[in-house]
Amino acid sequence: MSDFVPETEENEEESMKLEPVAKMAKVAEPETVVIDQSFSRRFLNNKWYGKYGEEGELLEHVKEDWVPVPEDEQEFLSQLWFEQEDQEKTARKHYDWDEEKREWVPKANSTAQEQLEVNEDFIAEYQANYGVQYDEIYKKMDDELQQKTAKIQKEQEEKKELKRKKKKGLHTEEEKKEGWVDLGDKVHAVYVSNLPEDITDEEFQEFMSKCGVIQPDIRTNKPKCKLYRDENGELKGDGRCCYIKKESIDLACNILDGSQFKGNTVKVEEAHFEMKGDFDPSRKRKKLTVAQKKRYMEQQNKIFEWTPDKPRNYRPKSDCTVIVKNLFTLEMMAKNAALMLDLKEEMTQSCQKYGTVKKVVVYDNHPEGVVSVTFVTTEESDMAVKYLNGRVVDGRKLTAELWDGKTKYKVQETEESEERRLKEFEKFIKGGGGGAKEGSGEESSDSDEEEEKQEEDDVEMKEEEED
Repeated sequence: MSDFVPETEENEEESMKLEPVAKMAKVAEPETVVIDQSFSRRFLNNKWYGKYGEEGELLEHVKEDWVPVPEDEQEFLSQLWFEQEDQEKTARKHYDWDEEKREWVPKANSTAQEQLEVNEDFIAEYQANYGVQYDEIYKKMDDELQQKTAKIQKEQEEKKELKRKKKKGLHTEEEKKEGWVDLGDKVHAVYVSNLPEDITDEEFQEFMSKCGVIQPDIRTNKPKCKLYRDENGELKGDGRCCYIKKESIDLACNILDGSQFKGNTVKVEEAHFEMKGDFDPSRKRKKLTVAQKKRYMEQQNKIFEWTPDKPRNYRPKSDCTVIVKNLFTLEMMAKNAALMLDLKEEMTQSCQKYGTVKKVVVYDNHPEGVVSVTFVTTEESDMAVKYLNGRVVDGRKLTAELWDGKTKYKVQETEESEERRLKEFEKFIKGGGGGAKEGSGEESSDSDEEEEKQEEDDVEMKEEEED
């Protein structure tokens, strides 16, 4: 490179220094952005659409760019555009844009006064002139409330007064004249008249049971179906029947009313109850306990509950119990006070080979010498009957059969038998429970062994004779 430097004058140097500064100034100067005020945008069908002026082409905003709208959609979107524009013009007709407040404010009226501000005073004045008259409404509501309160208080006082009179046994003249008692939904009964005089209670129950289940008495468990009788006990030709369900009343009045029964046209109607004479507290029944009410409701629900049909091989629970007879005599039971316990233990041990024994009962006062043995299953009881029936014990032939579920084998002991039993038991206690056992242990053991051997020999002999 050469070391030649062109000579410059002072003015040229100054001009060269100023040129870059001027260029830099021009670059730093910001460009003015011109915004077209005729471009308007609207949000239609979940998209932004724009337009230049009133006759400009409709544009759609897609991916940060404005593109023309397809021809097939221009007519529909143009209609939406004009409808929204008309709505905006109508909505802004009475408002002007305030640049300072940056909001729409109501226009001034023709008298150059601004519209009244909607505040609490304006609302109060509007309601006073054009609103609802709340004072009259509140007054009317207060009057109705007072009337209802007075009516309720009056009813409560009447109930208290009636309760007080019932406690004292007092009745008004109207109650004495009318005498009818409204039981409401407590009793569902019908009154039947013009019945034949030779009708029986069973026939009346069968006749009335055609229309529903007759209600059982909560204490006696008998059906509440009654035939009225006179002082001599003769039938009067009328009766009453109580049903469990209220619907049975309408059914009986529609079906049985006017029907023929033994040549008589029967009249059936809903029953009404009348109080005869003064109230007698002593004749009032005692209230049922909670347990009795619960048991009664369970019995009623059990009547209407659905139960599946029993299978063909179904056997009742009573078949699990075996009745063994002729196992002892009353003389044996009277002589030996401990015989009852011994028989119970022996039957339990001997029957365990047929199955699981749940219970053994010795009916010591029964003349046939009955003992009942209850098993778990019917198969076990069948096996016990098979092997116990006809068996000989101490010269007595046993009979074994399944229990029918109805027969009661418990016999009430008489006073004479009780005295005799107590005397024998007293002798048994004084004698130490057995004469031979009071001596030496060897003698008692030898005698017991001899008795057992003798019994075994007797049984073997009898079995051989039977064979």
